[in-house]
Amino acid sequence: MLEEISNEILTLKSKSNLSCTLCEKCCEYRGDIKITPINVLEISKFLKISIDEFLEKYTEEVKGEEPEIVIKGIGEKRECIFNDRTTFKCKINSVKPMQCVVFPLVPFDVKNDLFINTNACPVPSNKMMKVDKWINGNHNIYKKNKEIYIKWIKLMEGIGPKWKEFSKEKQDNIKEVLFRNYDIKKNFRKQVLKNIEKISHLL
Repeated sequence: MLEEISNEILTLKSKSNLSCTLCEKCCEYRGDIKITPINVLEISKFLKISIDEFLEKYTEEVKGEEPEIVIKGIGEKRECIFNDRTTFKCKINSVKPMQCVVFPLVPFDVKNDLFINTNACPVPSNKMMKVDKWINGNHNIYKKNKEIYIKWIKLMEGIGPKWKEFSKEKQDNIKEVLFRNYDIKKNFRKQVLKNIEKISHLL
């Protein structure tokens, strides 16, 4: 895999081999697409269901990486549960997680918008596209959720080494605050940032 990764560091203005033929290969063998609280809120609203229903029906915890959660992979090929088997399009494209937004790019330095192209897409492409257009497209997901994503990664890095030291009660409280303690009728961004800050102070 390492030899397939380009050594070139890409910026938002860089052009790279980026395209999608809707082959669905990147949606197979999943169960590793991590989501943040803003994804929970946005996807729940998009699907017109409650947060609890979304979490129970479409996500699962990452064992050993708590309190991280991922989109469920289903079937023999562990396909992403949001992969449309008829059109091979993402059912939540306008609110998809950051991991899907940037694929096949990997953030090298999110704060400074630096990426590496893993060339992980199984379908060869000679189509050159600007990184900015690829990751922001029509929905500006990367730009809109970048700040929250950075704070989330920092929080997870802080929680990880301490998680097993927490009591069950504290673990449950952290998960409740981070993923369920929201009002879907109020500003998502403000609520998520407030709850991330609240948990940061508990560490």
